[in-house]
Amino acid sequence: MNNLHYFFLCLILLQGTCSGQDSLKLQDIHIIMQQILVQHVDQKKIDSKIIKNALKVYIDKFDPDRIYLLENEVRPFLNLSDAQSEAALEAYKQDRFPLFEQLNSIIQSSILRSRKIRIEFKKDLNLLFAKKSPGEAEIREDDPNFKMKFPRNLNELQTRLKKNILQFINAEKRRFGSAVVMANQPQTLAIYNKNLIENENIYLFLDNKGSSLSKIEQENTFTLLVLKALAAGLDAHTTFYSESEASTLKTQLEQEFQGIGIIFRQNHSGAIFVKDMSEGGPAVTSNLIKINDILIEINGKKIGKDSLKTIIETIRSNKDVNITLTLQHKDEKETFKVTLQKKELAVRGNRVDTSYRSVDDGIIGIVVLHSFYQGTGEVTSENDVRKALSAFKQKGNLKGLILDLRENSGGFLGQAVKVAGLFITNGVVVISKYFNGEEHYYRDLDGKSYYDGPFVILTSRATASAAEIVAQALQDYGVAIVVGDESTYGKGTIQNQNVTGANAKGSSLFKVTVGKYYTVSGKTPQLIGVKADIVVPGLYNYERFGEQYLEFTVPSDTINNEYADDLGDIKPDLRKWYHQQYLPSLQQKSTIWQTMLPTLKADSAIRLGNNREYQKFLELIRSGRPTTFFTKDLSGNPKPVDFQLNEAVNIVKEMIRLQKEEHSRRVVNETKKGVAEKPAFSYD
Repeated sequence: MNNLHYFFLCLILLQGTCSGQDSLKLQDIHIIMQQILVQHVDQKKIDSKIIKNALKVYIDKFDPDRIYLLENEVRPFLNLSDAQSEAALEAYKQDRFPLFEQLNSIIQSSILRSRKIRIEFKKDLNLLFAKKSPGEAEIREDDPNFKMKFPRNLNELQTRLKKNILQFINAEKRRFGSAVVMANQPQTLAIYNKNLIENENIYLFLDNKGSSLSKIEQENTFTLLVLKALAAGLDAHTTFYSESEASTLKTQLEQEFQGIGIIFRQNHSGAIFVKDMSEGGPAVTSNLIKINDILIEINGKKIGKDSLKTIIETIRSNKDVNITLTLQHKDEKETFKVTLQKKELAVRGNRVDTSYRSVDDGIIGIVVLHSFYQGTGEVTSENDVRKALSAFKQKGNLKGLILDLRENSGGFLGQAVKVAGLFITNGVVVISKYFNGEEHYYRDLDGKSYYDGPFVILTSRATASAAEIVAQALQDYGVAIVVGDESTYGKGTIQNQNVTGANAKGSSLFKVTVGKYYTVSGKTPQLIGVKADIVVPGLYNYERFGEQYLEFTVPSDTINNEYADDLGDIKPDLRKWYHQQYLPSLQQKSTIWQTMLPTLKADSAIRLGNNREYQKFLELIRSGRPTTFFTKDLSGNPKPVDFQLNEAVNIVKEMIRLQKEEHSRRVVNETKKGVAEKPAFSYD
């Protein structure tokens, strides 16, 4: 899980509930799926193929690491005959789901089996936590499809489960240090088991305390699981949300939430502590809470050894405006209580981060944009990027710019258009084609570019969706070059969601794939991604990561380019304005950086080839070993080396130099031309 995803997981703790989902019933499935299907770009009805897809999704969501189910247990559900598929389809039409019920029964048995195996493992902690445990080297499989295979027998299942535990232990060692983990072996294994048990309890129809749910709650849970499987069976990005998932997505898209302004985390011993607080939030203004305070009680109830997820659900279920926390300052015995009143807060972190590097008589600005968000007022990605550009110009001569989109997974389409529009005068940014055949053109109309100098967009395989729009559109226009992993994620589809806005209510919360988008060149990133102009491999470059590795994807294609923009979609009564105000300042496709690209690529290859640390880094990530190189900051503390960013800075520096040389040549040529054309004086 990357830092951004973890941030939003923790952020759920700060929020109140959504409007509240009603209990789902089996007969709701058909109704809700029709709401989804009517908007879907491709699928318009549930057929036997989607039923097959959904059964596979149900299995994959439960057991992605293949540590529970045996091959012979899943085979009947993954290889349905035509007759079985048709029977399942008829049952669906009658609001019956016998195959899903049978599958869930097998899942329940596999959970109980796994718990017995884990109890046996617990008896030999020394072997499990040994520095070089048997089979540890086998964790990194060369076969990229390793996780797609189910164990053939109980011995293989036990081996797979042990490897999974070892992976967790090794990850904990990297996070907290080997000495801490080795000194807390029972606690480490307890955290591993707790994480599994929380997911297992969903399929066992148990609550967070391990007690059986009521019949109404059991039907609600099972219905939710089936809906999630059917929705995901339509395509890779159509999703049905639980209330907590919808709330997290809403916060990510709007960058606002109603909460108490605390981000909690769980440490290695299982304690919940205050990791951070929102500026201006209730926690900060109380003047009582400090970073690293330990959470003891919520509204008078002790949290015990509850996990972070359980704490999330506990706070979420509180319908009151006020929440009373009992906390304990670090290294102090006494506890204290504080009552916090929830309020609307804007997310301050994980929006835009800025820094700069000095160069000649100016600076290179660096903007890290984590997502494309749109809240109320000025809480938008467009405003934050514009403010960052203005701040750079106040610091000095802005001679170069880097827009870092490496872990930006998208967000609002409109905000992607507006951010791209900051770097062109006027023009088409995106053309979207929808499920009903309608096409929509998204244009930048302000006639102004806020920056037009040397410009690099930094991308990775984790750059997706709206972030790919910005990268490809600005690459299309030639105003920036793309640097980073060989290609981006490859998500060129558009989803509608009813999680934000007036429709965000009731039990039917989902996003559905409604179309595909294309940038001004007529290309879509779908499946193939945005290709880097200069490849500088990073952590994700050699991963099997991206749209092309997903199931049930939408195909890629192209349409005609729209650089000239014939205004074919504009109503006749509006065309006069567009002819007068829009077309005269239409962004022209620039070739300046593409002309310099061969030189930039060659020089980058030389720099990277001579960088021994970077070559060692590449060797490690090619072998599948996650690694981070460290250097020391000005205070002597370890600081991770960002090879991609460092090379992006070098490329921008060279763009500045080449641009300056080109300008000098142009001045010399114009001067020579002027001298040659100057008439000679004659003397009588």
